Amino acid sequence: MNLVQFTNPFVLIYLIGTGISFLLNHYLEFIDYRARCKNGGVLPKELADIPLAQATFDTEKLKKISDYENAKYFQWIPSSICSLVLDLCLIIFGFYPWLFTMITNFIGGIPVTIGKSFVCFFLFMIFASIPDEILAIPFSLYREFKTEKKFGFSNMTFKLWVTDYLKNTILSLILAALLTIVASCFFVKFPDSWWFILAAVLIAFTFIMQIIYPKFIAPLFNKFEPLPDGEVKDKITEILEKTDFKNGGLFVMDESKRSGHSNAYFSGFGKAKRIVLYDTLIKSLTPDELGAVLGHELGHFKLHHITKRLIFLIPMEFVLLFVLYKLAQFTGLYQGFGFSMVTPENVSSVQFIGLFLAINIYSSVAEIISPLTNFSSRKNEYAADNFAAKLCNSGEPLITGLIKLNADNLSELLPPAFYVFWNFSHPSLIQRVEKLKCFVPQPTDSANTNQAEATE
Repeated sequence: MNLVQFTNPFVLIYLIGTGISFLLNHYLEFIDYRARCKNGGVLPKELADIPLAQATFDTEKLKKISDYENAKYFQWIPSSICSLVLDLCLIIFGFYPWLFTMITNFIGGIPVTIGKSFVCFFLFMIFASIPDEILAIPFSLYREFKTEKKFGFSNMTFKLWVTDYLKNTILSLILAALLTIVASCFFVKFPDSWWFILAAVLIAFTFIMQIIYPKFIAPLFNKFEPLPDGEVKDKITEILEKTDFKNGGLFVMDESKRSGHSNAYFSGFGKAKRIVLYDTLIKSLTPDELGAVLGHELGHFKLHHITKRLIFLIPMEFVLLFVLYKLAQFTGLYQGFGFSMVTPENVSSVQFIGLFLAINIYSSVAEIISPLTNFSSRKNEYAADNFAAKLCNSGEPLITGLIKLNADNLSELLPPAFYVFWNFSHPSLIQRVEKLKCFVPQPTDSANTNQAEATE
């Protein structure tokens, strides 16, 4: 059995990063739980002067929010512990080197051709993911059929859950096979420059999926019907005309057949952008509130948040793949994790193993840098809120819409500031409401979208 070398620097980074991330997450969740125990039954003073908040967040609703968040927390504790134990056992007791040995024996040795490289890479990635997938199933079932049903969210049947699971699995296998065969070609044909080509392919794949997903994949799971004529469509059309936003259609998704949670999203890009509203959202919000929520999402486009994010992420994709490529050249990486069969002579033939190990190391420390990306995201959310308020010439519709969404989804009202700083990609409800309260409406004749966009 090939065991890990605990003094290996790559192994040390993985173990220390995994341990710190685990302890940090448990600390954050504990202080959040402790804050709920202290403040969960009290309406925050920031909402006390809003009649809708007073009427919505009564004692029963506040208790239900705390109970729901606590139920998710107490389920997360054993899930995170089991996941940690499983991941460490797989690493420490040499599961991955054993799996690689079994596969190479099956295909007749270390892969040197594109065909063998593809088979080895694909089988390794599939079987390596099975233990985590098996562990996740009981927790997923418990969350869906115990927690979510207890609090009135889940409308899922076991048959539908199994169907969704099988569809997701088949789609994942198809996509994994496509990406694996492409990557295998690069590993064999371009052992020194695959990182650059693979980064370009992954970026192109992301854009292609933006076209394929809404038209061919999403309909496998939900029905999408055009938004019917009426007050809601009129309001949304008005908002779209104000912002000169071109889209490929307005659709209602039958989310209620699975869940009571509410949301809306955009998919696609260019003129093919679709606006999708959950049927649960339409039932919950007034037309003005829906217009404000949509205005927030439009704000991300009109303020170029998506473009700016891509300008940052695309170069980072190349940088990350280059770093992973460099790590995959160190035989010490393989030796440390028990892949004793990898030598300087054959390392170029098994770089996908190095990529797998390097990604695991990165994942172990990624939690530590998450506040950086979350800070930028929260800043964009504030800007999009302000855009929506200018678009509607009032912050009131978005405030009431956010309050209703928060209540409908039983989202926490007053999480600790440090918890929000570390974990939240969106500001808390209190933070967003406080900012929106400061919005000063402009005279009607000057409240136009172009001016709103220019002042940003």
